[in-house]
Amino acid sequence: MFEYLTRQINTGRKKPQTYAEELNALGREGWELVAVTPDFDGEHILTAFLKRPLKAAH
Repeated sequence: MFEYLTRQINTGRKKPQTYAEELNALGREGWELVAVTPDFDGEHILTAFLKRPLKAAH
């Protein structure tokens, strides 16, 4: 089973290095990038969909 997360990425306001660092930090926490989709007009807002395995309850 997985838990899921979405992140909005504004490519018009952030430099590529900034959102790359954010996604890399999430990757170090175990998140896997599943897909990136544009908003309705496809210009500057992207939505990143991520997943990671659920940790077993102790």
